[in-house]
Amino acid sequence: MEFSLPCSAAELKAFLKRLDTFLLEKALGWAKKIYKAILEQVDELLAKERSKELSIEHLRAVWYQSCLGPVRVRRRQYRNRVGKYRYLLDELMGMGKHCHVTSAVQELVLEMAAAMPYRRSAEVLRKTSAIDLAHQTIWRLVGRAADPYLEKAERELQWFLETGEIPEGESKRAARLLVEADGVMLSLQREKESKAEIKVGIAYEGWEKVGKDRYKTVNKMAYADVTDGDFFWAGMSLKLQGRYDLSRISDTVVGGDGAAWVKEGASYVNGRFQLDRYHLNRELCAALGHDGETYRKVWQACESGKTELGLQIMFEAMRKAKGKQAQRIARACHYLEENRSGLGDYRLTLGEEGKGLRRTGAIEGNVDKLVVRRMKNQGMSWTVRGIRRLLCVRFLILEGRLKEWLSQQNDRGLWINIPRKKIRRVVNQFSMQESDAWLKAGMPVLYGPHASRPWVKVLKDLAQGVSL
Repeated sequence: MEFSLPCSAAELKAFLKRLDTFLLEKALGWAKKIYKAILEQVDELLAKERSKELSIEHLRAVWYQSCLGPVRVRRRQYRNRVGKYRYLLDELMGMGKHCHVTSAVQELVLEMAAAMPYRRSAEVLRKTSAIDLAHQTIWRLVGRAADPYLEKAERELQWFLETGEIPEGESKRAARLLVEADGVMLSLQREKESKAEIKVGIAYEGWEKVGKDRYKTVNKMAYADVTDGDFFWAGMSLKLQGRYDLSRISDTVVGGDGAAWVKEGASYVNGRFQLDRYHLNRELCAALGHDGETYRKVWQACESGKTELGLQIMFEAMRKAKGKQAQRIARACHYLEENRSGLGDYRLTLGEEGKGLRRTGAIEGNVDKLVVRRMKNQGMSWTVRGIRRLLCVRFLILEGRLKEWLSQQNDRGLWINIPRKKIRRVVNQFSMQESDAWLKAGMPVLYGPHASRPWVKVLKDLAQGVSL
């Protein structure tokens, strides 16, 4: 271990304050050497085991972006009989032609990008780890992970729309399925329109109590896309069919704010529409204001399933009102009339069973968690492709499938027999040998002519593990 020795107490104090970062840099430097040596030795083994059809053309160096930081690795370039160039080491490491980033870094970067802006992700990674990537590189990594998944999903959706055939799924059975949907508007850039609506849907089987007056949804599934209502519900139905056998679910409730595309979803999943109480309450409060008596009458009528009575009360209040108040009540009357089928509480038809169920309304919080916190209210604007890419990555993380998907994408099927035992022997040899040398490293200053000086004694105590 080599470093410039402090010459005064002040310098020693400053050195000790940054001792952790100093040791980390040294450890990373050692680890990079081992990483480089192992990979270059593995490349030699691959050259010996390669197919006779591959000829060695060049020995080229490239920077691998790893958790240890950038490491320059020399590996062989091969050419097959048809003139195509390959790098066997890159293929073994799961790296693309213009993307020499390890799988561990890809996974970490994508999780960061799903939680915070790209520039902020690059900054946090730079300050907290050895990973130093530009925000444009992070943006490209999101695209490399999301584009193949989106293309696959679009092919499946198109096949479903053309043929009506549904891929085999889990065929899980459930007594009841609650589906909710809502939309959120995002600002666009470099698009014909200035705004785009992300349609978000969730499905769950019920609720589980997790604390006092706190519940969580059971077996929640989420879906989102930037598209029209028909394509959204087709995609949502396809995803639901991957888990459930919808034909065997006797009761499906579709909750929402009353938008036309939300209500249309009931026909796709063979369910019935339920107007969320949050939106019903908002409309009644906006229309009736401080008229609490009328509000209570209308609310109780809807809760008890007497929707016609509730509408009559509202129309009567509209006839008595004047000016802007009458206009607000008229808008509310039109809203209630449009959502007449969903005014009654769905639990009323279930008798005793309905008493143990809760109202719909979980979609509001999920829209905030899935979309708004990352993609809205931060001065951001998007392209439609950028929205779909980030949504794809966020949902892969939410469902715990990101690592599996990256593994599938990075596994390109190396066309040679990998010498596993020889590679394992190389890894053990280099890692154990170098780590032993690192542990046996000495500090000559502890035993030199300045061994009696106070600052040397402090270093000796630190080296021996004696607390100061």
